Amino acid sequence: MEYVINKEQDGLLLRYFIRNTAKISGGFLKKLKKYENGITVNGVHQNVTYVLREGDRVNLLTDDTKDDIDGKLIPVDIPLDIIYEDENITVVNKPSNMPTHPSHNHYTDTLANALAFRYRQKPYVFRAANRLDRDTSGVVLTANNRNYGAILSQMIKDKKVQKEYIAIVSGRLEGEGDIEAPIARVGKSIIEREVREDGEYALTHYRSLFACDKISVILAFPKTGRTHQLRVHFAYIGHAIIGDEIYGEKSDEISRQALHALKMTLDGIGTFTAPLPSDMRSLAERYFTNVENALNIDNTLRCEDFTK
Repeated sequence: MEYVINKEQDGLLLRYFIRNTAKISGGFLKKLKKYENGITVNGVHQNVTYVLREGDRVNLLTDDTKDDIDGKLIPVDIPLDIIYEDENITVVNKPSNMPTHPSHNHYTDTLANALAFRYRQKPYVFRAANRLDRDTSGVVLTANNRNYGAILSQMIKDKKVQKEYIAIVSGRLEGEGDIEAPIARVGKSIIEREVREDGEYALTHYRSLFACDKISVILAFPKTGRTHQLRVHFAYIGHAIIGDEIYGEKSDEISRQALHALKMTLDGIGTFTAPLPSDMRSLAERYFTNVENALNIDNTLRCEDFTK
């Protein structure tokens, strides 16, 4: 990325410019210093104590190069629902039945494959800030360069990224509360998790939107990011997510777990929203009225139990 120094920036230390104008994170700045041409001014490598002058051309090696590419990631032309896109980030509304990353038996049908195709005209590295299970739909945020990969990683560590999910769970779950229960791997399983005393700390806040004896529509706010956290936590309190065949049971009403990443908010950047998919909306509308208003206005409207 190239910047041309203007009159107001004349006299700034290169370090100050990189951190405050170019918005390079401290962690990534350390990496830039190690690259042969990571930081150059007028084509010459410079120390960060260099004093900038009007007209200087500052180049920072924030874009990926051919050496960064994972040769195993195959670009595949798969339609995408793009929520937001700029030079730094891409936000996608991932459909269900699409893995986020390639894995065994899923080498060409993932979100990573689709984005590699979208950005095939340049070296592209897939950097997802969050990872959704294959059958969980909704917001996935990816970084489009090295610097933003570092920025998003630090934001997550600093709790500056908030996630909001909508889940349809079994049974009547009303009000709001916290589920604070540690999560651990089940035996040697690669996939399955369980609540266990020696597990990693995990906290989920939830708020009920609709509730009847058979199902409830819930907003869930994971405060930690453990694998399968929402699926494990709701099953743990006796309200497994509808259609979750690992932690609950198969459903005749929906062909996957009824879980959707509804919103992601990045402090100082913005909030990105993925509309509720049709299969989950249809499921909710079989049991409740006013779903459209409650989900699209303020997420707080309650309705009377209503079974169609």
